[in-house]
Amino acid sequence: MAVNQITAQFRTQYNDEFKFDYDREPSLLKQTVRNDGAQHGSTVKWDVVDPSDAANVRTRDGLIPVSQLGLSQVSGTMEEHFKKFQIDSFDLFRANPNTRAAHARKGRASINKAIDQSIIDALDGSSNAINSGSAIDFGVKSTFLTWITSLQNLDVDWNGNIWGLVTPNAWAQMETINDFVSNDFNSFQPLVEGAPPVGQYREWLGVKWLRHTGLTGKGTSTAKCYIYSMDAVGHQIDGEPQTHMYYEDEEDRYGTWVKAIHCAALVLTRGVYRAVHDDTASIA
Repeated sequence: MAVNQITAQFRTQYNDEFKFDYDREPSLLKQTVRNDGAQHGSTVKWDVVDPSDAANVRTRDGLIPVSQLGLSQVSGTMEEHFKKFQIDSFDLFRANPNTRAAHARKGRASINKAIDQSIIDALDGSSNAINSGSAIDFGVKSTFLTWITSLQNLDVDWNGNIWGLVTPNAWAQMETINDFVSNDFNSFQPLVEGAPPVGQYREWLGVKWLRHTGLTGKGTSTAKCYIYSMDAVGHQIDGEPQTHMYYEDEEDRYGTWVKAIHCAALVLTRGVYRAVHDDTASIA
């Protein structure tokens, strides 16, 4: 926000501690994808080895057939993402250290949103979809059994690293399924007092389910939700986001910028399966 958009009253009268509006500040999706790409300059490559076929028997002349690994790579291009704030008006507001702290906090939030969006964009590039891409009923267990089986039938390892990503409306529909809310069928436990709830998931049917407010189509009749293997999507970041607070002597101006260099890519297309939820439907 440019300083000239801040009212004169707010520049001269403010609380010692800011109260922030609601925001999705941390990255929820970095924990759900792989980060083992090899980086060379601005390019990241994720290695892929093709599935194996059945073992062979000796040929008629007694020789053992020789096979070759099917090797390929998926690449992504690292990009810089910035969030920059400045304070350049001659008033008391500029000298408030809480302002620069707010810049740093909201800058990191912007970077984390960009990280999650890059992963969502990669998921949106997948083509596997249940019900031919039409909306499904998220209030019925059999729907999820079909969805999960569709992914399993593609020989995706069911190894505890399968994630489900749904909108808040889709999650609310899932709450109407007895098995989903019962501790007899999922690993969900009440929060430990004082523990942060950010990034918490509920495990059900072998899938770690997460709510996310940034999914494509959220709030519409074509909201995109996913189940996917952690190995199917790659995200690479060049270190942690950098926060830099500075003062420009020539312009007599304070500023803060936050930067991250990262990229995401769909590495194994078979490992992602989409379902569409009608977020406009009433909760049954």
